[in-house]
Amino acid sequence: MNAIIVGADDLGLSPGVTRGILDAHRDGVVRSTSLLVTFPGGQEAANLARNEPGLEVGLHLDLVGGTPVTDRRRIPTLVGPDGRFHRLPQFTTRLLTGRINLTEVAIEVRAQVGRAREWGIDPRAWDSHRHTHLMPPLSRVVADIAREEDVRYLRRARPPRFAATAKAGLLGAASIVSDLLARGVPGNDWFVDLTALPKRPDPASVALFAAYRGLGEIVAHPGHPDDALRATGDSLVLRRFDDLAILTDPLVKSAFGDTIRWRVE
Repeated sequence: MNAIIVGADDLGLSPGVTRGILDAHRDGVVRSTSLLVTFPGGQEAANLARNEPGLEVGLHLDLVGGTPVTDRRRIPTLVGPDGRFHRLPQFTTRLLTGRINLTEVAIEVRAQVGRAREWGIDPRAWDSHRHTHLMPPLSRVVADIAREEDVRYLRRARPPRFAATAKAGLLGAASIVSDLLARGVPGNDWFVDLTALPKRPDPASVALFAAYRGLGEIVAHPGHPDDALRATGDSLVLRRFDDLAILTDPLVKSAFGDTIRWRVE
């Protein structure tokens, strides 16, 4: 079987990012997106995406970006003095030194699922901001809750060939462990993050992914950079224009054709 999921992460991160994702759906190859419920633009993004024909909306679990849904007094190990989540480097250090309470992680994951439903989204496909759901101490927590919630898709991040970057290799290794813990929750066979490639991919090289066997997920981070995005400290500001151009390129649209599918069908 050859099938490709083309997804756009970070729905709700900022109005410009949401607009870019919708453009990549209307004019390009995106059929799936993942909602952040931890940023001010999340609810409006959910409203817009919910009314977009043919766009599947899943959940982009966040433990390292925005403001938690749960009262900070219930999750003290997950937040800093400003009430926001710790950034990824600090979160990782705290996780590896036993200073992240996994019960608090479970509380916050369930709260984010609940908020998505309050906004009219029933997220049956899950992934996460900065791939934190693949970290072995967290992957068990997320997988257990995913089974409880009857999630039908949980992202894995195995590269389709020998990893071109150290990050891809690490994510691939983490996905092997995560796959064992997430047994019973379907996912993809291979994964490519266009934004994380060593250099900007051209349409022809992206089109070649259509030939890979199995169920693959190609994810990108399209957007129209705005002040709200810059205020988050986002590291992908300029790359978001590039991703939008790739996702709407005629060659990519033609190559992928009817191989594109939703994560949950």
